[in-house]
Amino acid sequence: MSAQEHLRVLRERWLTVVAVVVLAMGLGVAYLALRPPVYTAALQMYVSSPAAGNSDSASLSGAQLAQDRVKSYQELVTSPRVLTAAIAATRLPLTVTELRGKMDATVTDGSVVMVVNVSDASPETAAAIANAVGNAMTATVDSLERPTVPGPVTAPVMTVRAVEPAPVPEDQSSAGPKRVLGIAFLLGLATGVAAAISRNAADNSVRAPEQLAEIVDAPNLGQITVESNLTKRPLIVIDEPNSATAEDFRRLRTNLQFIEADKDHKVLAVCSALPAEGKTTTAVNLALALAAAGHRVLLIDADLRRPAIAERFVLDNSAGLTNVLAGAIGLFQAVQNVPAVKLDVLTSGTIPPNPSELLASAQNARVIEESRARYDVVLIDTPPLLPVSDAAALAPATDASVLVCRANRTSSVEARRAAEALRSVSSKVGGVVLVGGDRSGRRLGSYSYAASSQASVPVSPVLPNATPSEAPPFEQEHDGRPTLGSKPDEAHRRPRPRPRPQPVGQRSANGRHLDAGTEQIAGRWNGHG
Repeated sequence: MSAQEHLRVLRERWLTVVAVVVLAMGLGVAYLALRPPVYTAALQMYVSSPAAGNSDSASLSGAQLAQDRVKSYQELVTSPRVLTAAIAATRLPLTVTELRGKMDATVTDGSVVMVVNVSDASPETAAAIANAVGNAMTATVDSLERPTVPGPVTAPVMTVRAVEPAPVPEDQSSAGPKRVLGIAFLLGLATGVAAAISRNAADNSVRAPEQLAEIVDAPNLGQITVESNLTKRPLIVIDEPNSATAEDFRRLRTNLQFIEADKDHKVLAVCSALPAEGKTTTAVNLALALAAAGHRVLLIDADLRRPAIAERFVLDNSAGLTNVLAGAIGLFQAVQNVPAVKLDVLTSGTIPPNPSELLASAQNARVIEESRARYDVVLIDTPPLLPVSDAAALAPATDASVLVCRANRTSSVEARRAAEALRSVSSKVGGVVLVGGDRSGRRLGSYSYAASSQASVPVSPVLPNATPSEAPPFEQEHDGRPTLGSKPDEAHRRPRPRPRPQPVGQRSANGRHLDAGTEQIAGRWNGHG
């Protein structure tokens, strides 16, 4: 991985790094609170040769002998003979192994001074043990270095004496809080970075739009920024037109022109691999962006299991797509209009027991073709591809499908399987859209010359006086529009007059309440898909 890729991983996995660092710091604090105090007493012992004499050559020979012996004395000071004598002198309840674990001896190269360090929880005990070890070492060396040949008693060849008694230490020798916490921080940081990189290597979720386009083998149509206020204001194209997310949807609108570029009237299915990946919110805001650009747009809610579009626009869902397919109402009687944004919506209607069969029916294909003749763009919000087969049943009747995936949630396997499900029914994957994810390298924010007022969205049906009983489906014309099976002419393709918005609080002819405030258009960030 390059340095830039490592930085991207750390940006995406920063919570992992922070969690590990906090855990390491917590362990450091716990160690400081639970560890016993440690004091270290130091005893310096001088090695010399009494028999060196007064001549220069004898002194040099004695010094060299002392340097040679001091290395051996470093090992001797921790021998059982010396330690047993020290334990007997101090009368401490220690074994030789336990005492050896409390002490060590160090010698500097070229020096004849040996330093004996003894550590204990009590400073007085540490000093007492050090002095006892020094006395035992002196006696042991005197015994070992004294000649054993018969004759008069002579002085030992070498002597080891304490320079001065070991003082009682005043300060703890264990690492202080700053050192312990500093080590804990560095260890936590290194472990956290390693954990983040390991998690990234094991994570097969889609994280970048280029990665998604490569997995699906389809063009990248765009990436949608997920802002914090999107949950409260899901129709962000009209509620927050200057936001980065609204601009993302307008950019997506522009990129749609490359899908089936030779067709003036397009029918596109908006799909996702799994629920809660953002397809409904993408379909709704894309439809709003297209309508705002002057296109004649019909948004169809074909998610017949968990419909959400009627709730987003506060529309009547008693008559919709399923009612049209069942022959209870005509297509254009069921279409409802959002005048403030010049958008037509066909809600799902009554939830049926057999959604897959309805969406795969020839009747549904005829509805799509009639919609194509009337509108520039028909967007169809479909159920997720992997849990159910509804979207795959509908897709062949469309020009192409737009696959929406959620960054860091949709896995590469799921995205690939969703694309394969579409291609298995000979449906073209026109492009992919990634919702969320890292936007490094791009400066986000709003841009406008003046604050814009919030547009109201009064809602009314296309034909407020029509009722299901008055309009048999697929046989008669409604408001001069072509019926299913009829060939639309140019007159039919001219923009139709829009109904006049009704005042807030009034009801339309079919009794549905009309609300002009977008603040009441509720919804979640595509919890339904």
